[in-house]
Parts: sequence; structure tokens; C-alpha cells
Amino acid sequence: MYTFTLNMLPLIISAFISVALALYTWRNRKTAGALPFSIMMFILFQWQTSYIFQLAGLDLPTKIFWGNIMFIGVVLTPIPWLIFALEYTGRKTWVNKWRLALLCFLPVITIIVIFTNKLHHLFWVSQTLLREGGFLVLASVNGSWFWVHAAYTYLLIMTGLILIVRTLLRWPVQYRGQMLWILLATLTPLIANAVTIFQIIPIQIDLTPFAFAVTGIGMAYALFRHRLLDIAPIARDIIIDGMKDGIIVLDAKRQIVDINQAAQQIIGSYGEKQPIGKPLGDILTQWPELVERYREVLEAEDEISLGEGDAKRWYELNLSTLKDENKLLLGQVITTRDITERKLAEKQLREGEARFRQIVENASDLIYRTDIHGYFTYANTSALHAMGFKSKDEVVGKFYLDLTTPEARHKLKRTYQHQFASKTKNSYHEFPGIATDGSEIWFGQNVQLIYEGDQVIGFQALARNITAVKQAQDALRIARDQALEASRVKSQLLSKVSHELRTPLGGILGYAELLQGNAFGELNERQLKASKEIVESANYLSDMVNELLDEAQMSSSTATTLSERLFSPFTLLQQAVSGMDIIAQKKELEFSTTIDPTLPNEIFGDDRRIRQIIINLIGNAIKFTKEGSIHINVLHPDENSWEIQVIDTGIGISKEAQSYIFEPFRQADDAVTHENRGIGLGLSITKQLVELMHGRIILNSEVGKGSTFTVLLPIIKGLE
Repeated sequence: MYTFTLNMLPLIISAFISVALALYTWRNRKTAGALPFSIMMFILFQWQTSYIFQLAGLDLPTKIFWGNIMFIGVVLTPIPWLIFALEYTGRKTWVNKWRLALLCFLPVITIIVIFTNKLHHLFWVSQTLLREGGFLVLASVNGSWFWVHAAYTYLLIMTGLILIVRTLLRWPVQYRGQMLWILLATLTPLIANAVTIFQIIPIQIDLTPFAFAVTGIGMAYALFRHRLLDIAPIARDIIIDGMKDGIIVLDAKRQIVDINQAAQQIIGSYGEKQPIGKPLGDILTQWPELVERYREVLEAEDEISLGEGDAKRWYELNLSTLKDENKLLLGQVITTRDITERKLAEKQLREGEARFRQIVENASDLIYRTDIHGYFTYANTSALHAMGFKSKDEVVGKFYLDLTTPEARHKLKRTYQHQFASKTKNSYHEFPGIATDGSEIWFGQNVQLIYEGDQVIGFQALARNITAVKQAQDALRIARDQALEASRVKSQLLSKVSHELRTPLGGILGYAELLQGNAFGELNERQLKASKEIVESANYLSDMVNELLDEAQMSSSTATTLSERLFSPFTLLQQAVSGMDIIAQKKELEFSTTIDPTLPNEIFGDDRRIRQIIINLIGNAIKFTKEGSIHINVLHPDENSWEIQVIDTGIGISKEAQSYIFEPFRQADDAVTHENRGIGLGLSITKQLVELMHGRIILNSEVGKGSTFTVLLPIIKGLE
């Protein structure tokens, strides 16, 4: 049975206010403190409605039941209150699931103790009915666990209050109204609860739920009048004090009502360190001209400087007004931004631009710019002088193709178009220009793209006058062509002379050999000796003519084809050394040959030219070896190549001579070479023949210890 009376109306109104606040703040739960505040309002609603039903109950079991339900709200309320205080004062990171579980541990135990009180009477020793002021109330004698619960509850509530009060003391005046109402709304039920628990006033009715009517009114006023949870004052500490820009808030009387740390540091560096509540003019006494300049100014943007010498700092100043909903002036906001580094950078930039312009204007190189369409936008002094212009006005606005020859315009245009289309940052090209006097000037230029952001807006060129270089190149080209023509004529002459010499030499050699063979009668000893000299000289001349003919053919490219066929390297070696071993034995030289048995039986190539190479190398070895040995090795180092080595113990070749020994008409300059006739073509012809066969010749030699010539030739697959 329940009886509801008009005395319960304050409780009912308070309950409706609590649930309305809970629902409203739930919609703004992402704001700092809104979620725990909404939960706290829901719990208060549960507390108030439970107490209404407890007061309306007419028997002891009903009142005990609703009293137990009511104490769920009593036990849990301090937890969302503390979390609200932590979040609203900027300590949200302190709350995590483990700490929340720790906060809830004792309240959960308390709820269990309440609902099992009949078993142990730890929370209430006894509970009886008592009529008080028109209400039938439940009078309880508190047990030991009740005081544990009370101590824990007051600990959490007082912790939240201390956090809020400490934060309140740091907030500017304009932010304190909402928190004063929060404190009033919180302290009222706390005081009422203390009065009831400690029997400060001898009544049995719990005044706490009635005090929640004041809580509802206070919270509602803070919510709707001061926009509680819509604008959290803690943002001021995080944002305003965290800003690098200085901010000063003035009231309508130009007194300082708020100032952040950045502005405090600026003023603290030059004047008063405790400016809150003081007129702005009293703080800025060191800069009376600034105070006077902006005395009647409500809104402005300007740049000012404070300090002198190295301590001078530049600031960007902004004045703006604060007005209420009726457009009445409440005050002003002054913001200052330190732009010293920017001002120094601007100064350095200006100085750098001046130096750069001076360098560019005085540079010997030609520097000019065009826009994206090819019209000149800038040209330095050197560029003007090179083209015969007197001033920039004569060049700026001209089309770039108008300053080059008609023949070069198409190519130059394609070059610029390709660089623009491919976004090539830098390119180099040469082109002829036409000066104002009609003369042709050649330029070599590096062209760079000019960007503005990601957009190409033009071209910049660094150029040089290369007319003299082009003239020198033309002269060199003519000289080269003349030299090539002279070489060709020389080769033709050598070839023709060699052919013409062969016929008379053949006759001389034939008649000399007939004389030597007594074909024209018996010769005496002196005549035989003379005929022998004639034969040797004719043979020498014949060899020289053959070498000249080979060199002429090599130089004129008439011997670029080889007569290639399959041949036996074993037979080739026997033919090449035939007769050479007799010459070596006459000089008392040891002569030997070896051939690698793994070498293929047949190799594809020009055996006549290879035989010529071997004979040339053996002939040189015999010629320049006075004593010792000559050895010929034919090797098979791998399946793709074969080698011919001619090793002697002769005089050797110096390092200097090795650098030119394969050049035509060049010989090592020493006594032995002077004793042996030759014109220095043998090794040149040998090297050219080896390279014609796609091989290479290697020389290893040391003066006094002999030489080793190694000819490395390829083996052509499939023709072995």
C-alpha cells in the first residue's frame, strides 16, 4: 500500500529535472564531462524516485525494500561525480578501466552488504517505523559498514570538490559563474546528507533528496544560463595558455581581465608581471606611444616592435571587440604573434635578392627568362650586349623565335615543347641567334623550367656565346677531313708504289739468283759474294714492299675481308715454323714448339693470315735474340678460344716502348734495333690482323729478360 501527498512534490519536481538533465547532456556526451554528468543525473533520478516510493510506503517491508533500492543510487553517485570532476578539470587521461573497476569495488561490496543485511546487520543494526512531520519514515540505527560506506562516499565527493575549486581559482572571472552554480548544486545535498547522518538537526526525515531540488535548479541554471557542457572552461587552459600567440582580454574600461602565458611572458620581459585587474595603460608604461596610438581604436591590424638592439622583437598586433547579444561593447581582445624570425627572414631575403640581382646583372654569362608562351620577361646586361640591345625594354615582350635564324626555328621550338611536355627540369641545346646588326651568333644554353607550386610558368636560361667554339669545331672538322683525305691518298700511293716496285724487284731477284747459280758462266769469289748481297737486298726490299702493301691495304680498308675456311692448327704450326728453326739454329738459338692436344683438329679461320702473324712474331723474336731460346706454344685455355704464344729470351722491350710498339713505322730505339733492318710495320700489321679476327694481342716484356707475345683468338662454334 502507498500514499502519495503534496509534501512529495519537491521530490517529484527534482526527479523530473534530473532525468531531463540526464537526457539533454546525453545528447552532448562527447563534450568533456558530459557522459559522467549524464550518468550521475540518471542515478540521482533513481535515488529520488526510490525515496518517493519509500516515503509513500505504509508498512515496514515496503519501506525496507525501497530503502535498499534507494541506496544503490546513494552508493553509486560519488563515482560519476568524481569522474565528472576529473574530466571537466582536464584530467580525463587518469580514468581507465582498471581505475574505474577499483573505484567501483567498495560500492559493489556495499550493495551486497545492504541486500544481505538481515544475515549480519553490518549496514543497519535495526530499522523501525516513525512518524515525522506528516511522513511515515524509516528510522535506522547505522552499523559499522555504513560508516565505511559514508567515509568512502565523502572521500570521493570531497576529492571532486577540491579538483573543481582548485581549477575554479585559476579560471578568469567570465568562466567562474557556471562552476559556482555547480558547487552550489553539489554542496546543498552534501550538507543536507551530513545534517541527516550526524543528526545535527534532530529529525528522522532524510533531507538529502529534498536538497536535490536545489541541485536540479542549480544544474539547470548552469546548463542553460552559463552553457555548461557546451563550452568547457578547461579548454581555455589547454588552448589559450597553450598558444604561442599572446592574448590579452580587456573589459569595457580597458582593464585586463585575462591574459595567457605567451602574453604574460612578453609583458613580464618588459614590465609588470601581475597585470590582472590593472588598466592596460599602467602595464605598458614603457611604450606610451603604443598606448596613445590605439587608445581610441577598437579594431586594428598592425606590426609593432618592442625592445632595442639585439633584444628587439617584432609582433603582429590584432585588436578586435567583444560584444553581447545586444551589440553592446563588453571589451576587447588583443592578440600578438611573434614575427621576429619572419621579419629577419624578410630582411635577409631583401638583402639576398639585392645581392643576387647584382650578381646576375654583372654576370658574364647570359641570363634570361620567358613566360610559358615564349615571350621574354627578363634579360641581364650580358644578354642585352650579346644581341646588340641597349635596354631591357627592347627585349621584354619579344618572341624568342624572332631572335634566331629561320632555319633553326623549327628545331628550337620542338626542343622547348619537348622539355615542357616531359617536365624535364634541365636541358642543354645550341642554336644560332641573330643580333640587331644581322650577324649570326651561336649560343649554348642550359634551360630550366620555372615552377609556381606544381605549375610550370616559364623558362629560365643560362647561356654563353660559343661562336668562337663553333668556328674552332668547324676548323677542326675541315682539318680532320683533310687529314683523312691525305691518309687515303697516302694509302693509295703506298699501294700503287708497292705494286709498281714488285715487278722490277722480281726481275732483279731473278737475274741475281741466275748469276748466283752460274747461269751466265762461272763467277769468281768476289762475284759470288756480290750476287749474294744482291739477292739478300732484293729479298729485304721484297719483304718491305709486302709490308707496305699490307699496311696500305689495312689503312684503306681494302683488306677488311678474310678468306676463312677450316684448317688444321697442327699443320699450320708446322708450315709457319718451317725454315724459321734453321734460321734460329744458325744464330745458335734453342728453338722448340708445343701444341695442346685438346685443341680441335680443325678450326675455322684465315690460315694464311694466321701463318703471317706467327711468322712475323717468330721473325722478330729471332731478330732481337742474341742468345738463349725461342719457344712457340699453341694452347687451348677454354672451349671458346685458343692462344699462340711466342716466348724469347731476347733484349726485351721497355715500358715506354710498349706503349707505341704496335703503331706503324714505330720501333724501340736501341742498338739492337739499329743493327736489324726494318721499317716498323710488322707488329702494326700483326695487331690489325688479330683485331680483324676479333682477337687480341698481349705483350709481356722486361728489358734484358725477353718478351712474350700472346695472340688470343676465338673458336667459332659449329665450324670446328
